[in-house]
Amino acid sequence: MRQLVKQTLFLGIVAVAILAGVMPAVAACNKTITITQLQAIRFGTIAPATAGGRVTVAATGSESAPSGFALAGGAAAGSFRVTGTNSCTVSIAFGAGSLLGPGTAMTVTNFTTNAGANPKLSPAGGQLTFAVGADLVVNAGQTGGAYNGTYTITVTY
Repeated sequence: MRQLVKQTLFLGIVAVAILAGVMPAVAACNKTITITQLQAIRFGTIAPATAGGRVTVAATGSESAPSGFALAGGAAAGSFRVTGTNSCTVSIAFGAGSLLGPGTAMTVTNFTTNAGANPKLSPAGGQLTFAVGADLVVNAGQTGGAYNGTYTITVTY
């Protein structure tokens, strides 16, 4: 009789360990993620130094540039809304982009967000809205004019 009780206790402990290992799968983050751009990053009007340099728009919307650049306004951080499974943590990654116009293409890189270190989709609808900033690499002798472009954003569970 004693041996049977010991085996039952052992099986009970194993069952608890297995259930503990399965629990995260019950709350699976498996709903399709959708990404909606609410605002494009705008670098505004820039009068660059002849040597070129980096113009930064922070996720807060503030803009900065090296000495010799004149920034005439119109800069804005980008923003996105992500929807998916409630309460799931997501990873946000960016691929460098470029702006094309009348002169040499300019690279957009060094993306930042205000989503925090471990962004999580809110339980109220499984959403996360966040701002995006980046650096624009202005080439030496950049030709003036209107420039437009793209970059890649990837959000995964």
